[in-house]
Amino acid sequence: MRREDGFALPMTIFVLAMVTIMLSAVFVRVQMDRRVAESSGDVVNALAVAESGLQTYLGTVNFDACYRAIRPLDGDSTRINVNGGYAWVVPHVIQKPADTLLPWKYVVRSTGYLVDPTQGSDPQAVRTVAQFAYWQRNSMEVLAAFTAANGLVQMASSSGAFYGEDVTGWWLPGCEDPNLPALRVPNGQRPNNLSRYTLNGTSPRVREGGSGKWVADLTKIDWVESITGGIEPDYTSFPLGSMDFGVTIIEGDLNINFGSGWGMGSGILIVTEDLDVNGSSWFYWLGVVLVGGEIEWDTYANYVRGAVVSGLYEQTGRNADVGDVDGNYLYVYHDSYYVRRALASLAGFAPMTNTWIDNWASY
Repeated sequence: MRREDGFALPMTIFVLAMVTIMLSAVFVRVQMDRRVAESSGDVVNALAVAESGLQTYLGTVNFDACYRAIRPLDGDSTRINVNGGYAWVVPHVIQKPADTLLPWKYVVRSTGYLVDPTQGSDPQAVRTVAQFAYWQRNSMEVLAAFTAANGLVQMASSSGAFYGEDVTGWWLPGCEDPNLPALRVPNGQRPNNLSRYTLNGTSPRVREGGSGKWVADLTKIDWVESITGGIEPDYTSFPLGSMDFGVTIIEGDLNINFGSGWGMGSGILIVTEDLDVNGSSWFYWLGVVLVGGEIEWDTYANYVRGAVVSGLYEQTGRNADVGDVDGNYLYVYHDSYYVRRALASLAGFAPMTNTWIDNWASY
């Protein structure tokens, strides 16, 4: 009689083994997918760290004791600690113009390292980004203490001083710039009577030559760009008493009368049309005054330490009326420290449009 062996037990074992293998494969796949997801998330977070470090670096400007912006050295690396890790930022000079007033072109690379303290000190992910940018100095082409591209008329009753000598050296020795003429005007537009004024600086004290447009162009101030969005204002009305050296842009004419008090301010004062300072008050400004048309100095006393430029819309072909000094006193002192202080907010990196790169290799 033949013995029949059972097959249920071996089949059961086989099925259990197959199910175990399949479940193991599923668990491995889930674990791999989770690791991939975590890795992808880490890379995104590392990108955020790199970008945060880059923006912090681009927005930081260092100044020396004379308030000159310190240009970053080519290849100099800086570590910036941010939330989630740290970034190493390295600037590289890619274009250095011969004109020292023109901006240098850089590519700034930032490598972000994502760090989770619970997983040790080694970074969990690394990502590099880069940005092309211009480096801008806090300086301008100052031609004289007072540059009047529209010319200047001095009334016989007024007096004062135009100092082309940099008075920064009086109170901050070693920080002064080269001396300049006292006045710069176009051909035939110099004041007729300056006997009541003290003039110093380089010779000739009053330098004249060229047309109004030519003088305005010599300043190398891009007037149209400055008044059409190229400079972001901190104030759009006169910042009476403000000493924070901000940027003030007045659209149209500015007529100011402080009564019998002091009208003080600081920074960059841009008036797109004409400036009229009148009344029995005192006008006192530290920094740079830039005016599209004429300036009428009609108040009792006017003091500017920095630089003054008028007639700038002559660059566009418009003719500005000749400015005049009709108040009792006008003092304009070339003070390079206050020029630099006023322009400080314009110094630093200016990112170039559409040049941010999120997959930059080591360079």
